[in-house]
Amino acid sequence: MLLEAVKQQKPLILNYANTVTQQHVADGISMIGASPLMTQEVLEVPELVEIAQAVVINIGTLQEKDLPMVILMGQMANRAGKPVILDPVAVAMPYRSSFIQRLRVAVKFDIIRGNAAEIAWFAESKGQGQGIDADTQASLQINIPQRAAQLTGAVIIQTGVVDVITDGEKTWLVENDNPLLAVNVGAGDLLSGLVGCFAAVTQDYVQAGLTATMLMATAGTLASDQVEHQPGQLMPVLMDQLYKMTWTKMQQISEVKQG
Repeated sequence: MLLEAVKQQKPLILNYANTVTQQHVADGISMIGASPLMTQEVLEVPELVEIAQAVVINIGTLQEKDLPMVILMGQMANRAGKPVILDPVAVAMPYRSSFIQRLRVAVKFDIIRGNAAEIAWFAESKGQGQGIDADTQASLQINIPQRAAQLTGAVIIQTGVVDVITDGEKTWLVENDNPLLAVNVGAGDLLSGLVGCFAAVTQDYVQAGLTATMLMATAGTLASDQVEHQPGQLMPVLMDQLYKMTWTKMQQISEVKQG
């Protein structure tokens, strides 16, 4: 299973990180047995991409001056056949749209992980929600992430009450209705980092996305049960659950079906 592969291979995951949440991302990557690495220096990008097994680009705290560095990071990973994962935080906002449009011209993304509003942008569809938030009450429209996958050529992971993982043909759904997880800033960023871990050890990026969402749903459920109605206590307990997680536990607790 991919979780065991991560623990055995200990892949190095290079991140252009959201500086608000990078500690959560680094901790989560480390808890499941991989190695996190963050950079904001263009001069070290070539040597870091060379030793990394996956690259995760999160635009949560993007800066215009970083665009050449992010392009270089993505292009080098593309040339080396290493997976590139995009977390397009609030991509529908005008400047962020421009940033991603320019980035997409230069870099091929293997996986895109976002909420319904962000994924709708890639599907050229009216978003379900605004800014970084998605409308959790909106009816699930599987065709939107499927179209996003078809238009981008990437595996799409749309997260929400139900997570959708699709390459435009194969589609999986993971139940993940967890209010405590939803209110913790950085849970989505953490998931993107975990996706990078699994993409680093397989070429089946649908399976990588499915495994990451199952892991997050299971760890989130167990952590929420433990802290009950104390959302501020969730993240430390979530990290403990990630560290202790097994594939058997994920299969027993996560609710998965084909779309």
